[in-house]
Amino acid sequence: MFRLLQWLAGATLFALMVVVSVDVIGRYLFNMPLPAGYEMVQALMGIMVFTALPLISRENDQITIGLLDHLFRGRANRWRLAFVNGFSAVVLAFITWRLWARTGDLTANRDVTPVLGFPLAPLGYFMVALAAISVVLLVLLTFRCLSQRSAS
Repeated sequence: MFRLLQWLAGATLFALMVVVSVDVIGRYLFNMPLPAGYEMVQALMGIMVFTALPLISRENDQITIGLLDHLFRGRANRWRLAFVNGFSAVVLAFITWRLWARTGDLTANRDVTPVLGFPLAPLGYFMVALAAISVVLLVLLTFRCLSQRSAS
């Protein structure tokens, strides 16, 4: 599954690059921007972010600031990592819940993109599923930190 997500994230990034390039070239060289370029970029950004989220969570590769890392060793470091992963899981679970509720509204209203008429609900459910996978991974990382023996 993670190999598929890696491929999808790469393909989405490539598609995003193509759409933005065509839009910019069309806009500045031919005075004809790509029709629906803005909504394609929005959809592709959502897909890219939520596709990369489980990959980042699985590898514990979140962006961090290590200003105080040197203060924590052994058991204290494991508790710190467990807290960070647990807190991240709670925050992402809240975001997932709200995204689920919003996607329910999109489904009920049959909302579509303004230019292409693409239904928004499938994109929302895709994002919800990937965010939920990320929550599970963060919870597993939390328990892994708590169950490790003090090796350092």
